[in-house]
Amino acid sequence: MRLLSFDFRCCAVGLMFLLLAACSAPQRSPEATASEAPAPATAVPSERVMQRWSASCALCHASGVAGAPRVDDTAAWQPRLAKGRAALLRHTVEGYNRMPPLGYCMSCEADDFVSMIEFMAGLAQGELE
Repeated sequence: MRLLSFDFRCCAVGLMFLLLAACSAPQRSPEATASEAPAPATAVPSERVMQRWSASCALCHASGVAGAPRVDDTAAWQPRLAKGRAALLRHTVEGYNRMPPLGYCMSCEADDFVSMIEFMAGLAQGELE
């Protein structure tokens, strides 16, 4: 009789674990979870633009050399953004303070510069006005 009650308790405990496992959330693969993740607030520019950024703008803007506003330092970018798109492009093309003309990117177009500025300032693509 004692053996029977022991088996009954084991079965009850096992059944309880099965029920709890059935109530848990289903496991998702990392790929499925990544595809369902919300898009970041800032969109990354095209690979071509990012390659150009890495070879030119990043030289100063990644570390803040010579007073360059760092990537995603929104406080440092705010006064610059307040001047507007035209002023930012003019400073980029002509050079400004210690920033050289074209920011060392001789092959960049105006749209490339706008995408790079939006990326560095933490804006969504197309947000710079």
